[in-house]
Formats: sequence, structure tokens, C-alpha cells
Amino acid sequence: MTDCMNCHAAPAAIEDIGAEPPRPWCLGCATALVRAGDPVLDYRPLGSDGDVYARVLAAGSTETLPFR
Repeated sequence: MTDCMNCHAAPAAIEDIGAEPPRPWCLGCATALVRAGDPVLDYRPLGSDGDVYARVLAAGSTETLPFR
């Protein structure tokens, strides 16, 4: 499994496909981005924590989420 590109200590839960190249984020770092107001909106879930991130994003973001 891929490690988080930010902390390098936890396994990635999502992959930011809006970045070039795509960046993997663990749930903790991705949640911190949501709380800081810079959520990852264009992502691919990796493993079971991807669903948790979707709930954090929906609950904690003021961004408009794209429909897919």
C-alpha cells in the first residue's frame, strides 16, 4: 500500500487525482486539509478509509461537491 505523501507515516486513504502527478493522502492529513478549508475534491478512494473521507468531506467542507 502507498504511504501518505505528506506525513509519510500512514497508509494513503485517498489519491488526489486533481494534482499532477496524483498525490496520495492518509485520512489524518486529508481531514486536516478539509478543516483548513482546502479539501481534496477530485479524488479516488484507496481502501476502506476512502468512505470515511467522503463523510468527513461532506460534513466539514463548505466547498460545492461535484456530481459524478
